[in-house]
Amino acid sequence: MKKRPIVIDCDPGVDDALAIMLAASTKTLDIRAINPVAGNVPYAKTSENARRLAGLVAPYCRLGRGADRPLIRPARDAGLIHGSNGMGGVLLPDTDKTFDDAYAWDILYEEACRFPGELELIVTGPMTNVAIALRCHPDLKDKLKSITAMAGTALSGNANNYAEFNVWVDPHAFEIVLQSGAPLSLCGLEGNNTAAMVTEEIERIFDTPSAITAYTSAIAHFIHDRNTKQWNLDVSNINDLCTMACLIEPEIATYISTHVRCVLSGDAIGQLVFCEPGGKLTANVRWLRQVNKDRFLQMLQDMMACY
Repeated sequence: MKKRPIVIDCDPGVDDALAIMLAASTKTLDIRAINPVAGNVPYAKTSENARRLAGLVAPYCRLGRGADRPLIRPARDAGLIHGSNGMGGVLLPDTDKTFDDAYAWDILYEEACRFPGELELIVTGPMTNVAIALRCHPDLKDKLKSITAMAGTALSGNANNYAEFNVWVDPHAFEIVLQSGAPLSLCGLEGNNTAAMVTEEIERIFDTPSAITAYTSAIAHFIHDRNTKQWNLDVSNINDLCTMACLIEPEIATYISTHVRCVLSGDAIGQLVFCEPGGKLTANVRWLRQVNKDRFLQMLQDMMACY
């Protein structure tokens, strides 16, 4: 079986970690590179987490040097949500894995040239690296098969009342990607929430004995305890993990085509504005509406069995 080449652009982050573990467990994907970016925690920590995750589950892939700040706005992070080290206090094993000399945006372009029309990009953090890549290499959009991103909300945000965190951190980068013409699928908060998990599902899946259970169990329970105890929620929506599942098995996801732009100033910065395509206004994204939760849970069980 010919594997599908992918590049993962991420800001690990507890949910990014589980997403990378899922990607590495499947026999259908060839992880060409993991490119960290500043986001959930400062770049020094996201890059170190990416390095250790690569060493743990994808030692063969390239590691790119990503952006350590947004394009225009001051750097912001979610250390209070992901823990001071980004991993909820979980210490990933050290590795001798090292970074490439090349920057993330150049690695993305090199891999797109190596697999023209085949390379799939998944983004689980702010779009900074991707926007730089599209500006440095304008023909990149025609070489990528697709971009799938955990980004956005059509209702209320998780960074503020208006915006989802990944978009809010670097809305200018996000707007560059929106306007680029690259084939873009967005897995926002509402769509991912259709696959949210209850306590029994968290325990049954992530506590399954395996070589990585010490990490999956601690990370998943960190996320779930935060949601249930701190925020009084009944379920946990692990956004990056769900987004990765939608990339791996597109048939589990239902999308609609729509036109989206991003607010770039004022109190609502980072808010997405949805417009019905028509006339000169064409659809520029596929927006996730629904996930087949039963299949999603089975994918996670298969991940644990793989390890």
